[in-house]
Order: sequence, then structure tokens, then C-alpha cells
Amino acid sequence: MDITWHGHSCFTIKGKKATIVTDPFSDKGFALEKLKGDIVLVSVVGEDKLAPVGGEPVMFDLPGEYEVKEVAMQGIQAWSMKKGEEESKEKPKKTTVFIMNFEDLRICHLGSVSEMIPDEMIEKIGDVDILFVPAGGNDTLDAKKAHEIIEEIEPRIVIPMNFFAEGEKTSYAGIEGLLKLSGTNPERKDVFTIANKAALPQEKTEYVVLNVK
Repeated sequence: MDITWHGHSCFTIKGKKATIVTDPFSDKGFALEKLKGDIVLVSVVGEDKLAPVGGEPVMFDLPGEYEVKEVAMQGIQAWSMKKGEEESKEKPKKTTVFIMNFEDLRICHLGSVSEMIPDEMIEKIGDVDILFVPAGGNDTLDAKKAHEIIEEIEPRIVIPMNFFAEGEKTSYAGIEGLLKLSGTNPERKDVFTIANKAALPQEKTEYVVLNVK
């Protein structure tokens, strides 16, 4: 399986039989002209323009249970709000957390979650092999909250998203805060490749920081 980051919360997850594209938002400052996949997962509906994804994909953008090309997926509703809106009368916007059972790996994409998620959602997420977690603040988790959720879920691999990258049009913080809290400083990769579940770290959580491609 190959995982490539396209900025914000957009990834291509390419397996042997299927390719998933997450959150192909085209108005965040990154070029997304060449995306291609079988499945598109959208965590926030209605506020962001979506880039076209080649390959005649099936799109899911709401909570529910789905299966395409032997990829079983579950969407769970969560919430997102911008910093400073905690006391506002405005309702927070909805976001969907997606869990994917893809080949022999369990993958969770936390969408635009901005607050600690309840225990019942942690239980639904269950044991996670790869966790995509926002870490740049603004309308998503900041470094401290991201680290706390990682400690709750205890994934084998953490792939941060929604942090500042060159070309970003949103007000995210950099990734340094989360890395400091985690006590790690991984070398950045263009693509993260993992062969199977046996290749996962067994006794620790490994952080993978990707370059925008």
C-alpha cells in the first residue's frame, strides 16, 4: 500500500485492488489536477469545492456503512469548530470520521475533528493501524488535542494532516508542536509504503510526516 499526501486532508491511498482519495478540496492552495481513484471520501460537505477525481470513483460524504472493491468503510459523524467559537451560539459544522478496513489494515481518517472525541466514538474506531490526524489548529485539532487523541487511540502509525505546508491557504500551525509532544522528529517522506500488517511497528507508535505531492 502506498500513501501520498496532497495537502490539507487530501490523501491517495493506493492498494493492490483499489485506490481511495480523501477530501480532494480544490480551494486550499494545492494543485489536484491528476487525482485518480476508485473511492472518494469527503469529510466535510458543502463548504469546499471538490477537485475532479479520474477513474469513475464512487463518492461517500455522509455517515454510514459502505463497501466497494472489498474495501469496507464506516462513516461516523463528528463536529468541527474554529478557535474562539466555543462560546458561540452558532452550531459547529459536521464532519465525518471515516474508518476503512483496507486489505489487512484498519485505517482511520479523522476529517476536520476539532475537539476531543467521546469515549463511545473511541470504542467505535477501535484498534487502528494507521491514523490520519489533523494537528494544525484553526478549525481542526491543535497539537495538544491531537496528541491526546493519539494517546487514546494508540495507533501503530500516525500520519499528521491539516498542518501548515508551503502553498497552504489556511491558517494552520506547523507540525513542530505535535512532534515535540510526541518526542519524535521523523525524516519526511514523499510516499509512505507499507507491505502488510506484519510490517507495522509492534511496540510503539511511529510517526510518518509526508511532503505535499
